[in-house]
Amino acid sequence: MKWNKDKNIRDAGHWLASKIELIELKDEILKNNQKINIKRGGIFNVELGRGNIGAEKNKLRPCLIISRNILNNGQTVVIIPLSTKFDYKLISSKKVPRYKNHFILFADEYSFLRDDSCLKCEDIRVIDKVRIKDHLGNIKKFHLDMVKKRILFTLGF
Repeated sequence: MKWNKDKNIRDAGHWLASKIELIELKDEILKNNQKINIKRGGIFNVELGRGNIGAEKNKLRPCLIISRNILNNGQTVVIIPLSTKFDYKLISSKKVPRYKNHFILFADEYSFLRDDSCLKCEDIRVIDKVRIKDHLGNIKKFHLDMVKKRILFTLGF
């Protein structure tokens, strides 16, 4: 979908009301000393906002938690959003990501995903845990190891 400035401005306005609700929820969580238990490798629905600029990921979407579990005890976590829009090539009738910094999670392997989805490691970001909604499932350890390699490639290591 092509970016539209006017729609983006409208979405940003709607997001402001939702963001205020998240701020209120965050305040309640802190007052009640509630803990949100998050583990690396988990895929959760995450509210990324509306009206983000250009190609920034937004809306409620599945995201992979990639931060270390010891860091996940804090207020924030590191995530990679999933996207169902990605470039791939077919090799022996199997989808292979076109870019070395992408990793595909196949819906037939992960039943909690509606469609084949791509982790685009260039979209890595830090979020407050109050944005995290329901837990969908976990990825396999060897897939997480492959994602780590793509993150290192993305960052130039």
